[in-house]
Amino acid sequence: MSNVKAAKDYKDRLFRMIFNDKEKLLELYNAMNGSDYKDASELQVVTLENAIYLSMKNDVAYVLHDELFLFEQQSTKNANMPLRCLFYASDTYSVLVKDKNIYGTKMLPLPSPTFVVFYNGKQKMDEEGELRLSDAFVKKQEIPNLEVIVKVKNINMGNSRELFEKCRPMRDYMIFVDKVRRYSQEQPLEDAVERTIRECMEEDVMADFLKRNRAEGINS
Repeated sequence: MSNVKAAKDYKDRLFRMIFNDKEKLLELYNAMNGSDYKDASELQVVTLENAIYLSMKNDVAYVLHDELFLFEQQSTKNANMPLRCLFYASDTYSVLVKDKNIYGTKMLPLPSPTFVVFYNGKQKMDEEGELRLSDAFVKKQEIPNLEVIVKVKNINMGNSRELFEKCRPMRDYMIFVDKVRRYSQEQPLEDAVERTIRECMEEDVMADFLKRNRAEGINS
């Protein structure tokens, strides 16, 4: 594997690879919502993948029980996430109703949206936070005519312990990210990723996943 170059966006790629698996995505959903759903086939994955008719791409999006969830992994603070989520939601709803008559008199039912950013960057951040689209409006309104609320969850090690206890895929993901971050301070990123992969496989951290996806997961 020494000839495989580590992608600088490995955190984003790895997050999408892990949680585009319906079983792992359902485990994350249950951990976030205090639920205990078992049937992953009920999940309808609607992640945007830069299709020709779409203008945006996001990490993970799905519909379950009339709710639309959009999850984003972020390594840097981004105050524009509400605006980006607005675009994501618009494109996603366009896909969901593309075969429906939006010009008819009957109201089309839409899944209720929830937006969550999982932050794992180096800058300090509270364990939980919130971003609002209305904060960007130049002229403030007492009751905004348009609002998007994005929950921000710090998943760096030492934070979100309850989430890690309930969702092993998220815990293992952050163990991997934390190892790469530490090792890359003393060696090239490619070597840091390779070392992390070896250690995680030895420690049963995403071992099966890494065996199946090793080259794809870190390829540039």
